[in-house]
Parts: sequence; structure tokens; C-alpha cells
Amino acid sequence: MLRVYFDDHGQDFLEWDIQDGVVVGCRPFQGWLWNGTKVYNEDIKPGDYLQIESPGVGRTTINYPVERVEEIGEGITITGDEGKVK
Repeated sequence: MLRVYFDDHGQDFLEWDIQDGVVVGCRPFQGWLWNGTKVYNEDIKPGDYLQIESPGVGRTTINYPVERVEEIGEGITITGDEGKVK
């Protein structure tokens, strides 16, 4: 799983957890909107703009560039907007 951090431009989301090309965690807010979003970028790196498709938004590009990317180990489950680990 990847944890993607976006440049902070005052938006309500700063981090996404992406597993198998799908957003499974969003922090600090808007998990209700972004969880389940398909991410089309295959090799995500700093400076990239994510190409996505979401039921609430449709197909578009996220306006905020990726700041950094981390590989998150297996067995860690992130849930909801709070980012609590189960």
C-alpha cells in the first residue's frame, strides 16, 4: 500500500492511502468523498498530479501535486478520516 502526501494548498485532504489502485484512506477529512476512488497513475512520485475517477466527482485530475510517497507495510489497516490503526 502507498501513502501519498499532497502539497498543502488549504484543501481538506492531505494524505491518501492507495491499495491496488484504489483510495482506501483519506486524511484529515473527506474520506466519505475520496475512499473508493480509482487512481490511474501507476508509478506515483513527488510532483505528479493524480489522474482519478470517483463516483462523486467523475474522471478528473487532482489539482494538488504529490509532495511525497511512502510504502506502507502489509498488515496495517487504515480506516476512516481519523487514520486510526486497527
